[in-house]
Amino acid sequence: MLRLLSLLLKILLAAVCLAGSQAAEVLPHRQDRPPNPPRSPEEAVRHMRVPEGFSVELVASEPEIVNPIALTFDDRGRIWITESIEYPRKPAGPGRDRVKILEDSNGDGRADRVTTFASDLNIPTGIAWGYGGVCVLNAPDLLFFREEKGKAISREVILTGFGRTDTHELPNSLTWGPDGWLYGLNGVFNESRVVSRGKEFKFNCAMWRLHPRTHEFQIFCEGTSNPYGIAWNFDGSAIVEACHWANDHLFHLSRPANIKGKPERFRLIR
Repeated sequence: MLRLLSLLLKILLAAVCLAGSQAAEVLPHRQDRPPNPPRSPEEAVRHMRVPEGFSVELVASEPEIVNPIALTFDDRGRIWITESIEYPRKPAGPGRDRVKILEDSNGDGRADRVTTFASDLNIPTGIAWGYGGVCVLNAPDLLFFREEKGKAISREVILTGFGRTDTHELPNSLTWGPDGWLYGLNGVFNESRVVSRGKEFKFNCAMWRLHPRTHEFQIFCEGTSNPYGIAWNFDGSAIVEACHWANDHLFHLSRPANIKGKPERFRLIR
C-alpha cells in the first residue's frame, strides 16, 4: 500500500512539473524575442502597417513632444496634446507634465510651431477644446484653462474627486457627445468620489458626462474594465475601447429614449 501511494505521489509530482514547464513556455505576445532597435520617427512611420486605403504621415515627434497621451483639435486646426513624464506616480500634486499646442503655419502637414500652454500637471490623461479654452483631466481634478492668444490666462477646478489608486486607469478620453455634454471614462480599479450639485457619486469602471455650462455631473453607464477611447456612431451611441487582461474588447454603450438619470446598459462587441 505504501509503495502504491509513493508511486501515485511521484506521478502527481511529475504531472505538476510538466504542467509548470508547459505554462512557462506560454509567453505574452512579442515577448519571445528582443524588441526592435530604436528607430527615428521617419523610420517608425515606414514600419507602420495600416488597412488598405489608409496612410501615415509624420506630424510631430521628439524632442518637440514627449510621451503624448491625449489630443484634441480646435477650430483653427491646431492640435492640443497632453504630455506625461510623471507616470506612474500615484501621489497628487504639481508635477512636470504639460499641455502643448501644435501648429502648422504653411499647410504642409507638419507642426512647425510647438508651444507650451500649461505646465505643473501630473499625468494629464484627457483634453477637450471648447468654450474659449480647454478642459484637462488631471486627477483628482477636471480643470478648465481659458485661452487668450495661445496662453492660459486662468485655471479653474470644475470637478474634483477622481481617484489615483491605479494610475493606468485614471479618468480619461474627454470627448464631446452628440448631445453637447462632455464625456469621459474611468477604470475599474480607480475608485472615485465626485460631488456635484450636492449629490455624491461613488464609482470606478464607468462612462460619465459633464454639462459644460451648469457643470452638472452624471454617470452615463457602468461597465467594461479599463476603458480608454470614445467614438460616436450616427445613431448617437458610444463605442468604447477597453483593455482587458484576456482579450481586447470594444463596447457599445447606449441609453434608451426615456432617460431618468440612472446608469443603463452596455453591450460587448467582439
